[in-house]
Amino acid sequence: MSATEVPRSAARSRALDLAARPEMAEVRRWVRAAAPEVAGDPLEDLLLVVTELVTNAYDHSRQPRWLRLSVLPERVHVEVEDSSGDPPVLGRSRISDTRGRGLVLVAALSVDWGHTAQAVGKTVWADVVHRPA
Repeated sequence: MSATEVPRSAARSRALDLAARPEMAEVRRWVRAAAPEVAGDPLEDLLLVVTELVTNAYDHSRQPRWLRLSVLPERVHVEVEDSSGDPPVLGRSRISDTRGRGLVLVAALSVDWGHTAQAVGKTVWADVVHRPA
């Protein structure tokens, strides 16, 4: 099984429609409710990864579609689908840049991340580790 495949039988999945463009605070509240077993530093990592992926979808596509969290025993699989076919680019930013570090953070806080092309658009995904209490 590749990193992008989530065993649906072992996952508890929830999706949030992004077409209505919810406020980022609302997205973070939704993540906390969707993954109540994730706490402490892993929750902070998950919230930052979700924030970066959703922000990138709004900044770089015509229309973000949805955010999905699949909670597995030791990781949370995050997916954000948008309408742009352009793949995400892990860039290098200069010290004076105020943008361009989001995917660097996603890569640092995830055990794996990538994207999957869709018929129209793409899905950007990341796996964030957590250990249930």
